[in-house]
Amino acid sequence: MNKNQLTVNLEDNINIINSYFPNNAYLKTRELTLYGNLECVIMYIDGLTDKDSMEKHIIFPLLFKLDTKVYKEDSPAYYISKRYISINSMELLSDAYKISEKLKRGQSLILIENDEKGIVCDTNKNNFKKNADPKIEENLKGGKSAFVENVKINTSMIQEKIVNDNLIIEQYIFGKQNKTESVLIYLDNIIDSNVLSKIKKELNKVDSDYIPDTGYLMKYIGKNKYCIFPQYKTVEKPDKAVSDIIQGKAVVFVNGCAYGVIIPTTFIEFFQSFEDYSNNIILANFDRCLRFMAVFIILLTSPLYLTLISYNIELIPRALINIIADSRKDIPLPPFLEIFVMELIIEFLREGGLRLPSKVGQTMSIIGGIILGQAAIESRLVSPATLVIISISVICTFLIPIYEMSLAIRLYKFIMLILAQILGLFGIIIGLYFIIAYLISLENYGVPYFLPLAPMKHRLLKDSIIRKPLKDINKMPKSIN
Repeated sequence: MNKNQLTVNLEDNINIINSYFPNNAYLKTRELTLYGNLECVIMYIDGLTDKDSMEKHIIFPLLFKLDTKVYKEDSPAYYISKRYISINSMELLSDAYKISEKLKRGQSLILIENDEKGIVCDTNKNNFKKNADPKIEENLKGGKSAFVENVKINTSMIQEKIVNDNLIIEQYIFGKQNKTESVLIYLDNIIDSNVLSKIKKELNKVDSDYIPDTGYLMKYIGKNKYCIFPQYKTVEKPDKAVSDIIQGKAVVFVNGCAYGVIIPTTFIEFFQSFEDYSNNIILANFDRCLRFMAVFIILLTSPLYLTLISYNIELIPRALINIIADSRKDIPLPPFLEIFVMELIIEFLREGGLRLPSKVGQTMSIIGGIILGQAAIESRLVSPATLVIISISVICTFLIPIYEMSLAIRLYKFIMLILAQILGLFGIIIGLYFIIAYLISLENYGVPYFLPLAPMKHRLLKDSIIRKPLKDINKMPKSIN
């Protein structure tokens, strides 16, 4: 017997179809008993299928309109499809593989006892309408829809874009009190088995009374719970989630949360943008280089400025010394306190802007920065040179695509500033050394965090600080195995 072909046994047919959907928690089966005690089953993928259409055009006619003993017909499926199903597009199929492909696109399957053919009905939601717009991951190219707070819809968005027999959707329930539904999505033939086993082990160990969102859940898993650098990547756009799944990652969704998380991640990935792969290769690499330059500017600009004017003024060109000296006349604060306080005020403005409505927050941040900067210079509390240095550092933080990484680097900037005040240039070198050493020592579910630079993986360097043409790097997985 061909395992890809349906048989006249209903139970065998159900098992054959189920074999194409391993661990898919959203493959649903609706059992019906038709007129004359004829057994019937309807199979569909919850979230991709239009349930209203299925109820109106399939279930209702079969239960309440069918009044003939169709098992007497040569082909009950053929008779029912012609006589009772009111869907405008359907077909009879016996190839289980073709049927599974139809189901993955939101169509429904009717299996009838003693018939080796199934009725495939077009009940697709037809690209269910866009439910939300991205708030954080704004992009010029690609899709404009974003995930919502319903885990079924989010899962459907992934299934719509990945039509693959190896797509696994595993369901979890977290929170002893609120019992929140969560799903883990990955491609079984791509993700590394060791990485997957560690992810599942961590998820199974979660013990909490309340899990409201994915960020909350992530605090319960992983070994580096006190690491400032982000161990996961938030995603609110289906395009980005699909891209990471195909690269061998896993996505976690929690019901009630409008974004998912990508695990595991590496340091380099936080500086890669989705547009890098659709832009011209030269422009894309130029943008990437700017982002990595921005990291060093954020970490080093203020500490180096402090070191030069406090310890190594002989390294500054004479013309520049005169400008800095003139700008610092009558400034009562020492250089360290001047820089530190201004950096702190910028963080106050930034954090305050996040807590206000978007348009009000943007206006407040811009106007507040201009007014405070001008007032500080006119009152001689801050020198113009210091304000320029800090402004450059603030602008560079906007180049980092992922907010969590930007926040971590901004925090390390204050540590570097303190080291520069205590030890001068030597303190900056020590700070950089420990940051790099710490990044190299980190692991994320068994994946080195500083991959592919440490350990050095030449094959993975094709898509790291710069990327090669897509035909050279589009061989998955590229960062896990």
